[in-house]
Amino acid sequence: MRQRHAVFGVVLTAACLLPRGGRADDDPDDDPAMIIIYDGFGTPQKARLWGRVVEDKGFDKPKKKERWTRRLKRSYRLLESDEIPGAQVALKVAGQKRKIVADKEGLFVVELKKLPLGRHEVQATLVESKRAFRVMTGSVVVVEGRKGGVGVISDVDDTILDTQVKKKLRMLKRVLLDNARSLKTFPTAPALYRDLVSAGMPLIFVSGSPINLYPRLRHFMRIKGFPRGALRLKNLGVSSGSDALRDQGAYKISRIREVMQLLPRWRFVLIGDSGEKDPEIYREVQRLYPGRVVATLIRDVGGAKKDSAKNATKNDSARFAGQLLFSHFEQARRALEKKGLLAKPSPKPKSDAKAQP
Repeated sequence: MRQRHAVFGVVLTAACLLPRGGRADDDPDDDPAMIIIYDGFGTPQKARLWGRVVEDKGFDKPKKKERWTRRLKRSYRLLESDEIPGAQVALKVAGQKRKIVADKEGLFVVELKKLPLGRHEVQATLVESKRAFRVMTGSVVVVEGRKGGVGVISDVDDTILDTQVKKKLRMLKRVLLDNARSLKTFPTAPALYRDLVSAGMPLIFVSGSPINLYPRLRHFMRIKGFPRGALRLKNLGVSSGSDALRDQGAYKISRIREVMQLLPRWRFVLIGDSGEKDPEIYREVQRLYPGRVVATLIRDVGGAKKDSAKNATKNDSARFAGQLLFSHFEQARRALEKKGLLAKPSPKPKSDAKAQP
């Protein structure tokens, strides 16, 4: 975990120190803006969505095969974001209108009440500004608030995205030289997450990756066929209100606490990996919210003594006790089916032709 945070620290520091583009006589107030809407969630009683206003760097669509210099330049533009503090944004969601002012990091949060159930796309407009702008669209998912149900809280790095956090140099290469198309997931992972959402489970990703990588991660999930879900990332920085660079446990627990408060009658399947502190973090969540964690699934990234989706052996008991350790997502699927959280696929009917004499 420390290696990972050190890598992000180096990358973000370099992005801040590198020279910024543009001519000396440019008026920054004339630069085009981008409003990024981060998918939100909640109930009719209270829903929440987030967003950010940054200068539009003109992100181009990545190709699977392209020069490393092009990928590096795109990564730099993502990491070296120029926020627009105090930007005023007008929002419209399911007929409700809000006007919000971004903070000094360009971030804003909006709470909404009495939204109908379902997914609602968010319309956003930059107001009281002469800047041209475009919008990276987002939505808010509203689920039943009084009855509740079962949802999914999932990690990203080394859980659905092959990041190889334990290998520092490989991870640095992926951060700087990969794009949304070259990033890799794991076999059958997208299908499992699609089936979880199809079963009526709201999906929330909680990751320690920097918020600057949101466009890349969202594009990666769409390309690989993952269902749409809220994606909560770290706002790394030195100003007050920024997330701490190294305290991964406290950060993730605070984000999961937010989910628990917005969906107070819901229980959750927690999905993570063994590479960092997900087993310990999820165990603490289970302690803080007794009865609200129905299953904890941990993808084994190496080093565990068990290679199946069953309760951990004695050698793993200190870390994985009561959790389901898996190497392949089909094992995770079978574990969820066994718990009754996913329906087993119907057996294929026998061919009529074989039944005929």
